[in-house]
Parts: sequence; C-alpha cells; structure tokens
Amino acid sequence: MISEMDAAADLMRRAESERGPAGMTPGVLGRPVASVLDLGSNSVKLSHYMVDAHNDFKLYYQRSVRLNLFEGLRDGMMRAKYIDLTVDTLKLFREKTIFEGADHVVAVATSAIRDAHNRDEIVDRIRQETGFDFKVLSDTDEACYSYAGAIRMLHLPSTLFFDIGGGSLETVVARNYNIERAISLPLGALRLTQRFARDAKYREVDFDSMEKHIKKNLPDPGDLGIRRDDALAAGGDGRGGDRSFAMVGVGGALRSLTKYIQEKKRYPLSKIHNYQMSTSDLEVIWRKIRDMPPAKIAKISAIGAGRADTIRAAVLVVLLFVKGMGVENLTVSAHGLREGALALSMQHPAAFKSQRIGHQHIRETILSSVSPAAALVSSKVEGLVDMLLSAKLLRTTDRPILHYALEQTDRLNVFRDASNILHMVMDDDSHLSHGDQLLAALAVMDTRKRRKADTSMLNLESVAGPYDKKWVRRISAIISMYNILNRLPVRMTPELGRGGSITLVVSLKQKGFPELMFREACKKMEDVFGVPFTGIVRSPA
Repeated sequence: MISEMDAAADLMRRAESERGPAGMTPGVLGRPVASVLDLGSNSVKLSHYMVDAHNDFKLYYQRSVRLNLFEGLRDGMMRAKYIDLTVDTLKLFREKTIFEGADHVVAVATSAIRDAHNRDEIVDRIRQETGFDFKVLSDTDEACYSYAGAIRMLHLPSTLFFDIGGGSLETVVARNYNIERAISLPLGALRLTQRFARDAKYREVDFDSMEKHIKKNLPDPGDLGIRRDDALAAGGDGRGGDRSFAMVGVGGALRSLTKYIQEKKRYPLSKIHNYQMSTSDLEVIWRKIRDMPPAKIAKISAIGAGRADTIRAAVLVVLLFVKGMGVENLTVSAHGLREGALALSMQHPAAFKSQRIGHQHIRETILSSVSPAAALVSSKVEGLVDMLLSAKLLRTTDRPILHYALEQTDRLNVFRDASNILHMVMDDDSHLSHGDQLLAALAVMDTRKRRKADTSMLNLESVAGPYDKKWVRRISAIISMYNILNRLPVRMTPELGRGGSITLVVSLKQKGFPELMFREACKKMEDVFGVPFTGIVRSPA
C-alpha cells in the first residue's frame, strides 16, 4: 500500500516533470487539474484549476489560511511556531491536492519567506514533510509573474501594473507587452500596519505618519519611465496603442475593496475582473474606514475579519499611488501571481523549474492568450461581418464582442434555460469590459429567448447602457446565421448590391441544408439591419 508521503512524492515528481499540460491526465472532475500554492506574508492559498487542451484554465476551488508569517520574523529569522503552523497547514493542502488528482502542482513563496534568513531551512523542511517544492520568488520575479497573470486575461499592451500584498507593493511598467521596469517596494499592508500601529490589536494606527512614509517611498511617473505624452494622466484604457497606458491593480485587499465599492453602489453584477474603480471611489472608502476600528470593519461582509486589520493601510497605499500617478480610473484584475505562475510553468516548464523565467518568456505567455485570431470571428461569417463593418452597419468594437459571443454559443449550446446562459457567460473572466461582455451574453440569450434578453437588458442597463438593444439584436442575428452554417460543410459568400442590399450565397457540398431556416435567418438580418437581405442556395453539382 502506498504511504501518504510516497503519494506526495510521486505527485511532486509529476508536477516537476517537463511534460507540461499535454501529459496531464483527467482529475476527479474528468478534466486535467492543476494546483497552485501561494505562501505569502499574510496567508497561504491553495487554488485548483481545470485545464483544457489549449493551456487555458479556470479556477474552481480556493482555500486560504491566515498564517501571519510577517509577524513571525524576528531579527530576520522566522520563529519556529510559525514554521510549524505553515508545515501543518501544507500537510492539509497536500491531502487536498492528492484528493483532487492534480497532475501539475506549482508552489511559490513570496515576501515573508524571501526576507527570512533561514528560508532554505524552511523550504527544505516543507519539502521533506509535505513533498511541496516551493520556489522562493525574488521581488522582481513576483512582480513579473503577477503582471503575467493579470495581463494575459486583460489584453492591455501598455500598463502601469501593481500588486498590493501583505509585505510589499510590486510594480511593473510595460509597453506593448514588453516589461520596461519591475520594482518591489516595502509598502505591503501588513508591514505598514505593524509599523505604525499604536497597540497590538491595531485599533489605533498613526495614519498621518504612515501617509508621509508612503509618499516618501512611492515612485513618481518619472522614476518609472513614464513620459508626459504617455496619456497616463488622461486615464488611457490601454487599447489606443503603446502610448496609452492603463493602470491595473491586483491583490486580495484590492478585490475586497472592489466588492465593497460594488455593494455601496449597488452594482448589479457580482464580478470583480475588469471592474473600473475610480479615484473618487477610493477616496470615499478611505474617509469611511480610516477611523473605523478593525472589529467594526470585520462586520463588513465584503472585507471580513481576515483583512479587517490591514485593509486601511491597503486603501491608503493604493489611493496615494493612483493619485501620485495622476490616474482617474484603475482596472482591477481577478488574476495575478497564482495564474501567472501556473501559465508560465505550463508554457515554459524548464525555465520555470530552474527559476530562469525572463521577460521574453512572460511576453510569449501573454501573447499566446492574445492571439491575432481573437479579433476575428468564424470563417463561416467573417466575410459577412467585414461587409457589415464597411457599410457601417456594425461598429469596429462589435467584432471582439461577436467573436466572444460565438465562442460562448459553442460552449453553452446544451443549456435549455436562457437565464442560465447569462450567469454562465458573466461568470467567465474575459478581456472584454463588463458592458461588452454583457452585450455578448444578451445576444446569445436573444437567440433563445428574446423576452428574457429584453428583461435582463432592462435590469442591467446601468452596465450595458440603455441604448444598446439594436446592437444586441444585430449580433444575435449573426449568431443565428452562424448556428445554421456551422453544422454543415458549406461556404457563404456575401455580395453587396445596389442601394445597400446584401445577397448571401451559400454553396453546398452535400444535401440536407435547411433552406427554410436559412431564409428565416436572412429575414431576421433584414429586420435588424434595415437593408434588404436575399439568400441564395447553390446545390452541389
């Protein structure tokens, strides 16, 4: 019978192999499972992801245990009781990882372990007693891994990125997905709270002194190589070329803040990824919780007891950083260090294993998810979309929405209730804005149940906008046409006629094409686009 330690050792050997996801076997959910462990200053987190054949992955389970390792550092040494607690917690996580059948395991440690003089002893003991082989990341590696995890899901080429943690603030400046600067600052929320607290329970904190300290240590735009013409102060969204910067933030504290802001604003979506947070949002929250004791903050459901004592310092750091950069809006990502480490370990296993991940590895990993084909739609309707764009019957911004909607159509074609489609689509993290993603979801719904799509549009107009119904209808009409064409080996050629009329010529390779459904789809196109559509079917010779 195989012992627990033998099983753990075998698990780690498989995780450290260079087979990558191609060699992964299905886990207990019927699909390959990857697990990531993140040992930070505040807590250790275990995340399980389902992995597909394209190296893409989706989080389905996460567990966090607060260890307060930063408090365990005394004169640069991690105290024994904190090491014991860490090992005991990781034994539980080892069991959970084996139970899930994970075939690929990544374990990274950051600030607190990195700062410990006895870190080699800690990592060796963890390996011997749990089988987990932790990679202790340098400060710049931590920044770059976190950047990779966030940007691969946002598709923003030029960014001022930061990750606010318990021990440090990581910052990356990238232009056209090329990292130009990566720095780490000792401005983590737990570190600051401990330094400026006036009591052991953190009830009273000298925030005036903390603010002076943060301002003294934060870089200004010039320190980060950001020029005046980089459009950072204008709040560039990162999509207008490499001179238009977006500010992107990640971190557990930032996610809690986002939930809190959404609750206060009664935001209709329970969705953090790609949420736009304003400077004024941060200022309002800061004024509200600055003098609030941790016990009261703990009762705020979006924050909870786990972050109640450090959230004020996190708000102050983020607020001062954003204001110092002159930015009006901040994009929040739900992805960061763990997703970056996982993506890099799967795409560049040898470099990751030897801890030689460089900027080029990171750029390649990001660009693999920012495929040029992502802007295209299916070849079945690509010509039609091009014609509609040239006739200004579609907006250029509709192409990625349509592409995403077609992906979701293929993924969710088995769902009977249209209401489920909305929830499933919006649960997916996308590079699209919340409004654009919602338009795609509503368009897919519209092909099934127009009335439900209309009702959802009314309920969510604060996100999608009150005037977007016609664009939902137009995308829905193209989806309906795609659904007919995609099931058979046919080719459709659009032809532009006089007066803006459009003829859709379908060339068949075999019999059995649903001509009545095709003509009905043409009529739907005519109704929503307001120009004559004619369908012609050419049978095989």
